Amino acid sequence: MFLGLIVVWFFVLGTVPALAGAWMRDPGSGFSSVSATFQHSTGGRSTDLSYYGEFGVSPFLTLGIDLNDNDNLTGHALVFARVPLEFLPSEHHLATELALGGAHYQNVWKSMHKLTLSYGHAFDSIWGPGWLAIDSAYEKRAINTGAILKLDATIGLSDNTHLRPMLQIETAKISGHQLFYTITPSLQFPLPRDLKLLIGVEHRVTTRRSIGLKVGMWHRF
Repeated sequence: MFLGLIVVWFFVLGTVPALAGAWMRDPGSGFSSVSATFQHSTGGRSTDLSYYGEFGVSPFLTLGIDLNDNDNLTGHALVFARVPLEFLPSEHHLATELALGGAHYQNVWKSMHKLTLSYGHAFDSIWGPGWLAIDSAYEKRAINTGAILKLDATIGLSDNTHLRPMLQIETAKISGHQLFYTITPSLQFPLPRDLKLLIGVEHRVTTRRSIGLKVGMWHRF
């Protein structure tokens, strides 16, 4: 039972960059991000480290890697492939993604797979251009958890010359457990050479509650 709670606490709400999902990368272009989230809860403190990268192979294929580790206690390593689904008008984006790899608990690795359906839409507002992303996922890890169903939504502004506010809401459900969620408001600060600094505050509710400071760097190339 204790192992199950620990696995649930660290696994179900692992974050990925908000722009991942519905948008395909142009052939020959890429995106990468690194982040650290410093969490504090009634159970103590922890540090969550993440790396995410993707590269456009063709207009119909984006490949990438997703790495995560939390204090060497839990983590995952995935490679993924994304393809577009051209069922909607051009201003709307729809894509599906298959990720394969492994997840670990105390460095004992077992298989993991994830299937995601993503929607994205760019829009104009009185505050400038913005975007909306919605991602639904089915995730299965061979560690002691059932299937995880996820639904995430992110909205943000995309003006490259000003501060860019962003709000991300992540939810996850495992059979027999309550609905878990994370709310992360953040700001992106534009830097030279297509870099962006991200600073946010993360409020997470799973089998316990935590508050965290998230610091990240995004890079397009």
